[in-house]
Amino acid sequence: MSEPSERYVATLERLFSLARFGEKLDLSTPRALEAALERPLGAYRSILIGGTNGKGSTAAMTEALLRRGGLKTGLFTSPHLTRFAERIRVDGELVSEEAVIRWTPKIFEAAASAGLQPSFFEAVWAMAACIFAEAEVDVVIWEVGLGGRLDATNACDPVASAVVSVGLDHTHVLGSSVEAIAQEKAPIFRRGRPAFTGASGRALAALRQAWPEGLTVIDPEQAEGLPPLALPGPHQRINAAIAVALTEALGVSPDLSALSSVSWPGRGERMGQLILDCAHNPPAAEALAAWLDEAGLGPMPLIFGAMADKDVAGVIAPLRRHVSALRLVTPAYPRRMAAADLAQVPEVAALDPHVGADDSVGAALDQLQAATAGSILVTGSCFLVGEARAHLLRVPFPEGGILTTAR
Repeated sequence: MSEPSERYVATLERLFSLARFGEKLDLSTPRALEAALERPLGAYRSILIGGTNGKGSTAAMTEALLRRGGLKTGLFTSPHLTRFAERIRVDGELVSEEAVIRWTPKIFEAAASAGLQPSFFEAVWAMAACIFAEAEVDVVIWEVGLGGRLDATNACDPVASAVVSVGLDHTHVLGSSVEAIAQEKAPIFRRGRPAFTGASGRALAALRQAWPEGLTVIDPEQAEGLPPLALPGPHQRINAAIAVALTEALGVSPDLSALSSVSWPGRGERMGQLILDCAHNPPAAEALAAWLDEAGLGPMPLIFGAMADKDVAGVIAPLRRHVSALRLVTPAYPRRMAAADLAQVPEVAALDPHVGADDSVGAALDQLQAATAGSILVTGSCFLVGEARAHLLRVPFPEGGILTTAR
């Protein structure tokens, strides 16, 4: 991977500077910005995928199935792990530096002409909408950034939508109950159009209450008829079944063999002896633990780091039985929780044996790889996993040396 050009780094700095305005949950800016850009969303069909966990994997599998079915695709996801370009893909290829450099000033100019001050996420979403229109894609798969009701991605008019799962995360923004979070996620559905979910139990009941118009529920039995998946774990079979349903909703007969080659970085990803997983909330940690049980993996050393707003105790609890040693790290991200503070969480402090509480991510990786013959688990945050991947791939982190709060 070559070094980014100076122009590209300057462009990223301009985009990331918008993070100082914080995250905004409001559709008025995205709608006005899209209008100022001559309504690129009207150039293709859209699929909208939200959920507490699993939406990125589901989006990746949906994109692969539609592309295998002969459609030209756009894919928008967040956050990126090591490179900004991961957020925008056309027909499976990352957006080029040239396209980002060319479109960024156009987004700023359109915003200024309309008297708008977009957030980082809104600006990148608008750029993606324009790049997809320029590329003349047939369909775009949008991964919701946060919540759904007021997320910029919800400015599109989707032909089909899915809320993959509903659980407790981002509670300071979305609400502290499953019912409140379902109320934020359900508005990505549209009346009279296919609406899918893999939720079950109380989460499903909450989603039905939030969206009484009708849901198609994907259950484990439907997921069992799929071919072997490249993405591991029982939860990925549900995600894959949702992807199949979305593909069929667009009138495309899915070639299920495409699912056997879909990878998604940081989701049960193996890099040598390391297992990288972005689990950062209790439901995701439970899904990770279920896969480790199914695969007969562990106990193993765990490299763990987290953001300051996360339920650390709830993430650690399902993984306890899989941990033979613990290395706490401080990710290079402004919202991180310092390793020393992680060590004070009672559920973490009780984990035995407890090894290290102040190592950088790179140092922890190097030390444990040198001392361990078997597998090593890295989890707790997407930002931790991104930093770990960059270290393993020997690429600079953060990209362009830009430390930002943008997610």
